[in-house]
Amino acid sequence: MAAHRRAGAGRRRNGDPAGPAEENGTDGRAQGLLPLMRPGRLTELLFLLELSTNPSGRLRPIADRLGVSVQTISLLHRKFRREGKLAVVGGRYRATAAGIAELHAQISGIRADLDARIARLQLVRECRAIAAERIRRDEPVVLYMEGGDLCARPGTEGPSRGVAAGGARRGDLVEVDHLEGVLPLTPARVLCLVVPARSSGSSTRLVRQLRSALGPPNGRLLAAEGLEAVHAVRRATTRPFVRFGVAGAARDAALLGVPVTVVVSDVHLRVLLQQLADPSPVVPVEVRTLAAG
Repeated sequence: MAAHRRAGAGRRRNGDPAGPAEENGTDGRAQGLLPLMRPGRLTELLFLLELSTNPSGRLRPIADRLGVSVQTISLLHRKFRREGKLAVVGGRYRATAAGIAELHAQISGIRADLDARIARLQLVRECRAIAAERIRRDEPVVLYMEGGDLCARPGTEGPSRGVAAGGARRGDLVEVDHLEGVLPLTPARVLCLVVPARSSGSSTRLVRQLRSALGPPNGRLLAAEGLEAVHAVRRATTRPFVRFGVAGAARDAALLGVPVTVVVSDVHLRVLLQQLADPSPVVPVEVRTLAAG
């Protein structure tokens, strides 16, 4: 939400206190890392932390420790005192119970957010891959994706590398440790072949068009969305295809570099495209319409 400025107020410097629309830190808004992007919010929390752990009889030392102006700390002092989060006790500026409660809530929210984000960051030290060639124990290997599978081959030149923890013949699984680098993943294209829902799905022209559009498998995942599409695919090919969870299967395959063809009835196309685009990253999509005969 954009910050509102009072009429006649000057431009606020980065680190200065927030305006009236931004003052409440415990009003039910989301806590965590993102609220710290609001101008002045980090300074507010650090000021409360100073008041709670290192109370002072002067504002200048606090400003110096935080690296902000005395004017900024003075404004925060008035703001927190007005909100009942700061009091002068024994000649020292201290956080009140309300100030400590807000500080505790905000820090707890930041910690929870960090823990959740760190949990999603998987630091991979070892993995298993399919041996593309014969690999010997302790031999350097290069990792790469092929047909949606993680593969390994002997070598040292590649964006993702490791060392074979054991020997493997071609086609076997091999343990790889001492991983280095990042495995590049280039999303493949999802080709949507649109079948008119008003068609019977079995017209000679439509089946012929579909058979030509499908072409050879070439490691491509085939799926069908909608009854008309399923019926047309069954008439055009004997290849196995995905019928359920089509959008999820197509996204997963495409993000691993596996090209996908989805035959979809036109009444299902809009929803399918939305599902392919959300959540990000967006996979490349091409749409072709097949005419009914």
